Formats: sequence, structure tokens, C-alpha cells
Amino acid sequence: MCIRDRGMKNKHLEHPEDSIFTSGRKGLHTILNFLQEKKSNITVKYDGCPAIVWGVNPDNNRFFVGTKSVFNKVQVKINYNHNDIEVNHGHTPSVASILHMCLESLPRIRGVYQCDFIGYGGAKEYNPNTITYKFHPPICDRHNIVVAAHTEYKGHTLKDMEAFFEFPFSVSTDECDLNRAKTDPFSQEETKFLNTDAKLNTPDYKLGLYIAAARVASNFIKFPTEEEGKKLKVAVNKYIREGRELDASQLSKETGFGKNLFQLYKFLIEIKELLMESVDTFESVDCFIGDEECGHEGYVMTNEYGTFKLINRKQFSYANFNLNKKWNK
Repeated sequence: MCIRDRGMKNKHLEHPEDSIFTSGRKGLHTILNFLQEKKSNITVKYDGCPAIVWGVNPDNNRFFVGTKSVFNKVQVKINYNHNDIEVNHGHTPSVASILHMCLESLPRIRGVYQCDFIGYGGAKEYNPNTITYKFHPPICDRHNIVVAAHTEYKGHTLKDMEAFFEFPFSVSTDECDLNRAKTDPFSQEETKFLNTDAKLNTPDYKLGLYIAAARVASNFIKFPTEEEGKKLKVAVNKYIREGRELDASQLSKETGFGKNLFQLYKFLIEIKELLMESVDTFESVDCFIGDEECGHEGYVMTNEYGTFKLINRKQFSYANFNLNKKWNK
């Protein structure tokens, strides 16, 4: 199943619980339908950096690589050759180096795709951002780069493309399957494509009960306007950035909104995390933050009600807020 968000570039995905701040009561009912929908596409959200967009530009039929800045409205940064990379990204040498290698290594096939850069081939472990990955078996050193591809773009022009939140080709996890390169352009020696597939199993029976309870609770809650919601997101993110537990009573005092709104917010997080427990992945990898073993950063789920990122914010959002991004140095 290939599902899209019409007219959307894959630049930023929202947390489902934020919907009650951005869209009020309507947002709540949309997100509850989203979390309950069984016909969903779900993929692993790898913690790679930077995001790489590549493919053939339909405007001129030329192969390119770039960051998400290829979709900029004003200063478009699209790289057709190594000189373009130096002009557009030379001020950030580490990003330029990654793009140079991507220009040489990513498959030159039609279409426009997005991936997260994990690292260069042959390493024992990878730490592109917050999470350290240890793959089993280790990534073969015949690969120049390791990436997690997750999005395909479709459209007649680059600026009007729509994002399809599913990578269109299955990816083998067999490192030594060299013959497969003859039939699958996404399996070749230069690039290792991680398997980002995930499976949503039957959730815990409590999920339906919790969602029903949230619908009832919404009748007793005053929801914010869009402008008020922006301020509430800032207030909640401050708690997460500082690693503090979300305190509904304290947030109510600080913002002037009823305690019930923030209790519902915390309840939506609980529903989301309950759903995440039912997800299976297929790439054999151990994940760590520092010396502590953890799960994947999260998942991206899409269905008829939208596309959202499912993340354990207490663990990963706090780390990301406070991370000194070495790839951007």
C-alpha cells in the first residue's frame, strides 16, 4: 500500500499528540481515528543525518543529490556535479563530503527519493546522530555509504512533487547477495539500503478502550485556538527539552489553560506508545544511546487520516533537543 500526503514535501512531521494544539477538537478526533486505523503503512524512523534527496530532476532530466534544501522556495540548492556541492555546501565541509560520496554512490535511476544518511561503509557501528547502531551481520566494507531510504516523490516538476511515505522497492538484508544487483537497482555495491519496513500487529486490547475514553473526555475540555496552540507547544517542548515530567497542574498554572487539556495530552502519548509496542521491524540491529540499549527512535505511520511520527519523546526528543549535532560541524 502506497499512501501519500498531497502536496507535502517531507520536511517536518508532527507528533500525533500535538494535534490537539494545532487543530483543537477536530484535531483530536482526527488523531484518534489515525491511531485506531488498521490499514496503515508504517516504516522505521532511523536516526540518520543529514537527510539526502536524490534522483532525476523531471524539470531537466538531470541526476542530482542534495539535502532538503532542494525544495527551498527561494534559494534552491540542487547539486548536479561536485562543483555545485562546493558552491552550495562548501561552508559545511562534513555535509559537503557526504554529498560528494552520495553523488558517486547513489543509484542513477529515474524518480526522486529521500533517505537518511547513516554513515560510510565498513564500520563496526554507526552514530550519525543520537542513536548508535550495531548491525548483525556488520555492514560489508564493499559499500561506500549506508542509508535508510523511506520516501518517494512523484510529480511533473520538482517544486510540485508529492511525498509518498513508503520506499517503492523491497530491500534485501543479505549482505552477500551480489546477484540481486542485476535485477534490483536499489541493491548494488556502492550503497547499502537498510530495510525500513515495519509491521503493525494487532495492538493491545487496551488501545480501543483508551481511545474511547479519550473521545468521552473531549466533551469536558476547552481546546485552544491555533495561535494559542502554538504557545502551548512551546511550553510543552520546554519541559521535554529540560527533561522534566509533564506536570498537568503546573502547565495549567503557567499557561492559563485547564489541567484537563494537558492530562489529555499525556493520555494521547500513552495511547501512542501502546500502539508502538505492537510494531515489528526486520533489520537486525541493536540500538544504543550512550551505553544504554534502547529501541528505534520511532516510526512513521501513514493512513487515510494523515502521516505522523511516532516517537518516545521522553527518551529521544530530550536527547535530540540537547544533542550537539556533530554531522553539522
